[in-house]
Amino acid sequence: MNPIRVVSIKEISQIWRSPLAWTLLGLFSLLSGWTFFNLLVGYTDNIQSIPADMQSQISFLEEVVLRLYGNINFFLLFFIPPLTMRLMAEEKKQGTLDLLLAAPIKDHHIIVGKFLATWSFTIVLLIPTLLFPFVLFWAGVPDQKVLLGCYLGLIANTACYVAVGLFASSLTENQVIAALLGFFFIMSTWLLSWIAQSTDNFMIGEILRWLSVTGHFETLVRGVLSTADLTYYLSFVGLSLYASVQVLGSRNW
Repeated sequence: MNPIRVVSIKEISQIWRSPLAWTLLGLFSLLSGWTFFNLLVGYTDNIQSIPADMQSQISFLEEVVLRLYGNINFFLLFFIPPLTMRLMAEEKKQGTLDLLLAAPIKDHHIIVGKFLATWSFTIVLLIPTLLFPFVLFWAGVPDQKVLLGCYLGLIANTACYVAVGLFASSLTENQVIAALLGFFFIMSTWLLSWIAQSTDNFMIGEILRWLSVTGHFETLVRGVLSTADLTYYLSFVGLSLYASVQVLGSRNW
């Protein structure tokens, strides 16, 4: 059997046996549903409180759809680090990493296998939110391509978050420190976008925006998929996994 598949199956089974995973799944679904409900209620209240001739100025797409998936993306900042913190840190602390490394598999098999397993669970986190598009279709969202872009953006962002969280976990055997490092690394990619918006230098702003995860996410949720976005996500995930492999391989130095 393929070594990556072996590691992935082992990791997936551990994830689904973990009470933390089920707790995160329930909380994420509850928080996402609550946000969707409040955005709908807020939009309805705004429409009813203004004159009829001004109602067309309030965009359902902007006020509900884009804000909803932007909030979901923000929630992932707090849900993914607890998932990734144990990937390598727990193996190191319990001494099971040595047993894993003694098997006839290579370092990159371990890293890629753990990444794929955890990424697949983050996609499962998003499954309950698929109820929202049905409500949005009923509400008459004009551009369904935007909804597809929102989910592509979320899936791509979760890949980045899991990859960098895995790297953070490979740096320590303390799970709390791994979670904090993972959150810091992910938040740093958001800060780049905020700095880009505050700088007066156009070139620096564009560079920082391209380096930020949120800049590419905003492009995808608008229903636009470019080669630059695809290159960015593949590069981000690839470099993060490569760094994790190098940290794992440092035991031989």
